[in-house]
Amino acid sequence: MEQVQELNAYLVIRRSGKLLLLKRHNGIWEFPGGGVEFGEDPKDAAIRETREETRLRAKDVKLVGVTSAVFQAKGKQKHAIYAVYLAKSFSGKPILSSEHLEFGWFTLSEARKMSLGLNVKPVVDML
Repeated sequence: MEQVQELNAYLVIRRSGKLLLLKRHNGIWEFPGGGVEFGEDPKDAAIRETREETRLRAKDVKLVGVTSAVFQAKGKQKHAIYAVYLAKSFSGKPILSSEHLEFGWFTLSEARKMSLGLNVKPVVDML
């Protein structure tokens, strides 16, 4: 089985003690984020992906940790590594791209009970 490794970045956005989560078309919830392009700084990728997916402009972004998960997808064994950032502030109101069905603001306790992506679960635990 072919093995694929990829680098991704998430951006955690908080408002009034709640986290912004986005729901994918498969029902899985995740933070805004996505693939880091070749030569792109992961922090810049987290900010860019968040803007593309939500139109929010993140400010004062700091690295909080790294997650890693191995799983099978589309006939390949995939190793996804996520650099996880936290935005101290942001501007704008969330407007979703076609990549997600909905968004919501959730407490850590609520998030732990949701159907989260493999790389999202450890992020919730590190916050």
